Amino acid sequence: MSMNKETIVCGLDLGVYRLKACLARVDHVHAPEIVGISQVATRGIRKSSISDLQDVSDGINRILNGLKEKSKLDFKDVHIGLGGHFIQHRKTHAIIPLADKGNKVITTFDIKKINHQACLLGINLDEKLIHDFPVQYVVDGFNMAANPLGLHGRKLEANILIAVAQSNLINNVHKAVQQAGFDVKTVAFSSLRSADACLADDDKKRGCIFIDMGVEATSVLIFKEGVLKNLGILNYGSNQLTEEISRKLNLPFDLAEDIKRSYAMVLTGDDSAMIKGEILVKRDASYVTIDRQSVCQVVTPWAMTLVEKIHQLVRQADLEHHLCAGIFVVGGGALLSGLLESMEQKFSVPTKVAKIQIETKQLNNPAVYAGCIGLAVQRATDGLPVPFSQVYKQGSMLHKVTYRLKELYQEYF
Repeated sequence: MSMNKETIVCGLDLGVYRLKACLARVDHVHAPEIVGISQVATRGIRKSSISDLQDVSDGINRILNGLKEKSKLDFKDVHIGLGGHFIQHRKTHAIIPLADKGNKVITTFDIKKINHQACLLGINLDEKLIHDFPVQYVVDGFNMAANPLGLHGRKLEANILIAVAQSNLINNVHKAVQQAGFDVKTVAFSSLRSADACLADDDKKRGCIFIDMGVEATSVLIFKEGVLKNLGILNYGSNQLTEEISRKLNLPFDLAEDIKRSYAMVLTGDDSAMIKGEILVKRDASYVTIDRQSVCQVVTPWAMTLVEKIHQLVRQADLEHHLCAGIFVVGGGALLSGLLESMEQKFSVPTKVAKIQIETKQLNNPAVYAGCIGLAVQRATDGLPVPFSQVYKQGSMLHKVTYRLKELYQEYF
């Protein structure tokens, strides 16, 4: 097979109210090229489930066939992304003996075995595993290691962070995609794929927070030493802020959404003295005015609570002073005026809207499409940032065979 064989990859991000899709041309020589991107509205997804299978299937059909017609490219497989409102996460732990007597060298077989054991212990019967992230290994109860491959020991422990979704949800997603005339290739956590699209390897090594602000939930991913150290999914999305404005200012939801997009601002320091003016809105048959400062006084406490919850997650991971690369934010909430400044003030690290690492000339705000772009351009299918897996990716076939034979010798002798 030619090394520069071209592949057409499609990523489909399932969000509340909207489906977003990206079509990319990928080969082994050039950087991935985005050849099409689109979004459509859907009423079939609500909260953490699919409420109308036919509506979702119709939406998938429209958006994917639309990309086909526009790009004049053919594809069948789709990489699906699930937002934070679909995902549950937890940490799990497992211990396995390595040798009855004496010590043995830890092999990739041992590491895969304990990872599998930890995942089995952490997942429920009605759930499917989406990702597992090894956080730390412990050899013989005291030797903590990020990568235990090749170490000597009698006992191996693993602390694993897993992301799961309900089995019925996954089955319904497969059915909706198949009814639309396509096949599901992989299912991933879309915020993780967004991070893949936006963060450089150096950012993950130095330590950073990646925040994906969605409609129903905000996903917080904390990276250090190149791996995901902690994950949090907060029930704080842009919809909750709109509902807060609607309730406190006695406005219809749609009008509150328009006001949020145009006039909302997080007040920091002496900003409150600078916010002046009134907003003219139509209510029933007449027009009324709303003080702009009153809108900001609703937005600010909500935003401060969100920032505090993110800060608590970082403190739990004990990484508060290890965020050398700063904070990166994507999603519609990243455009809320004053929010990034509030985060920067709280964490004392650079905070900015994340940028897609590949060329996206045709998009005005590519970070909003980070999920589907990441799904399309991500070449690895498992998405696991496991350092020891690199050993098989280097060297010739002879090197790989020799290494495996050495492992087998160590395993049984």
